[in-house]
Amino acid sequence: MNTLSLHPLRAAAATLALLLSVAGLPAAHASVVVTGTRVIYPGDAREKTLQLTNEDTFPNVVQAWVDIDDPASSPDTADAPFMVNPPVSRMAPGSGQSLRLVYTGSGLAQDRESLFHLNVLQIPPRNMANADRNQMLLMLRNRLKLFYRPTGIAGSVDALPEQLHFQLRQEGGRWYVEVRNDSGFHASFGSAAVHLGERTLVLDAKMVPPMSSVRWAPSPLVALPAGTPHLHAQLINDFGARIDIRHDLPR
Repeated sequence: MNTLSLHPLRAAAATLALLLSVAGLPAAHASVVVTGTRVIYPGDAREKTLQLTNEDTFPNVVQAWVDIDDPASSPDTADAPFMVNPPVSRMAPGSGQSLRLVYTGSGLAQDRESLFHLNVLQIPPRNMANADRNQMLLMLRNRLKLFYRPTGIAGSVDALPEQLHFQLRQEGGRWYVEVRNDSGFHASFGSAAVHLGERTLVLDAKMVPPMSSVRWAPSPLVALPAGTPHLHAQLINDFGARIDIRHDLPR
């Protein structure tokens, strides 16, 4: 495993990674693959290890850092209480790399999860065969949710579906679904929609933080037809699997 200093590239890497994110490039385009779709950091753990794999036929430099909630973050501005080791590494073609996450902070809530984001930036080499030509260096970034999960949370994450409550609300001619999460765990959703007869009204299914509520509005905004709405949502569990949730929504 080789580590190296990348300070001159940090600002450019963060800027280009942000541009690629805004452009809507999915993480699946990256050939440095992170095992899993999210990271769960147990509150009693000394560290958490993740596995990376370079599926390219050429080496890649990988840089990793953790932020609280800033998609434009860089290693210089990362503000989360986590250390990533190694912060920068060179991955040979077809090789693996372990990342060690260590929580370095204190004072986080012990009755609920706290949310952070792990950034893994892939920096490919220049094409030396075309060294005399202008080249664009495409840096791809994976951005994964990192949940700090204390041992003192009441209940089990497996019982999260039973701790979610859905209610139809109407205000000023508009309607939305209010989602309340009574658990200490974050509720992430892959999709949600309201069904009325032959119609399907897609909802903006936002993540619901612990012990709080959010509003899911229809996207685009449409009138609510007559009848009893039926909610169908897909909750994402720790392993990235989707769990069907269905509820009637009395008016």
